[in-house]
Amino acid sequence: MRLKTANVYVVESGGIRPILLELVTDEGVIGLGEAGLAYGLGGLAAAGMLKEMIERYLVDGCDPFRVERLWTEIYDHSFWTKGGGPVLFSAMSAIEQALIDIKARALGVPVYELLGGRMRDGLRTYANGWYFGCMSDGDLPRAAEAAVADGYKALKFYPFATIMPDGRLRHPALRAASEPELLRRAVARVAAVRQAAGPDIELMLDLSAGTTPDDTIRFCHAVEKYDITYIEEPADPGDIGSLVKVASAVSQRVAVGERVYTRYGFRDILETRAVDILQPDISNTGGLLEACKIAAMAEAYSLKVQPHICASALSTAVGMHFSASIPNFYIQEHFPYWDRIPGHREILEDPIEPTVKNGVIPIRDSPGFGVMLRKEALQDSLYAATEL
Repeated sequence: MRLKTANVYVVESGGIRPILLELVTDEGVIGLGEAGLAYGLGGLAAAGMLKEMIERYLVDGCDPFRVERLWTEIYDHSFWTKGGGPVLFSAMSAIEQALIDIKARALGVPVYELLGGRMRDGLRTYANGWYFGCMSDGDLPRAAEAAVADGYKALKFYPFATIMPDGRLRHPALRAASEPELLRRAVARVAAVRQAAGPDIELMLDLSAGTTPDDTIRFCHAVEKYDITYIEEPADPGDIGSLVKVASAVSQRVAVGERVYTRYGFRDILETRAVDILQPDISNTGGLLEACKIAAMAEAYSLKVQPHICASALSTAVGMHFSASIPNFYIQEHFPYWDRIPGHREILEDPIEPTVKNGVIPIRDSPGFGVMLRKEALQDSLYAATEL
């Protein structure tokens, strides 16, 4: 079996712009992957990097089964990958995922079987994006109540963020330290959501490194009484000193990882002993096997692991196989309410999101990732088609 063609898609989908890869072999086996820069800046750069990597490393009768060899070849010889960031590693993630998908489909097994087999039959999940459609702080309690009514027992939101009319979030910058009202408003939001959701619902707070460490500590102390499950990204991803300062001063668990890349990036964080939960993003940290290596490192430090997921429904499916197979899995993120944002496109024929019941993702046993692209949603989204 050899790779024959590669298609890269850039999909305009309401609040996000998924970057998708479809690899096809000479035997007609298809593998799917996603570069995780579906929000913020960098998606088009990732699509271009993906095209360049494919044209350089997946040619001349490439054997898709040699996943580790191909990953290592790209890492060792692309030069900028060593010490690289999200553009490079999101492209590598998409390639690696698609290769693994091909291998599992060719063997007729779910991807989790290639990762050691599944350890559980369902995955605890939390809802992100339940606040889509909220136009004011006063709308948040109603939206939280609706998500709980849908069966979710855990919710995550962004107490400092502004929800824009198009559904995107605008996070504060550290320079907002001169705005004392920011903290008061964030605490009031947490109080309102806790009251609406009730005492038994887990609340996770994503701080997105949006405030200075001293203000972050003040905020965390102020919301202690609301029983917060964890705080996410309490410090700038590149500032380990601030991460240690915050973690040592607050009572909440600390979760980090969406803007950290490969096992090499997580190594220094692990050695601080300042975090409780690692959140590798499988679509930008280097891929599925790379995320499994990060999870194994976390296990050696007695840490919980949950995949960070904020992209298309394909990333949810990839995360399902990862979460099913690691021993230190905690909870899985997903966005069940993207369709509330105008312009949203469902890119899969068979997404996982509608199958979630009572806050649990049932694990599928279909070959590969168990999903296929919905081609009619991608007709105007082809970025590059390459014959290999």
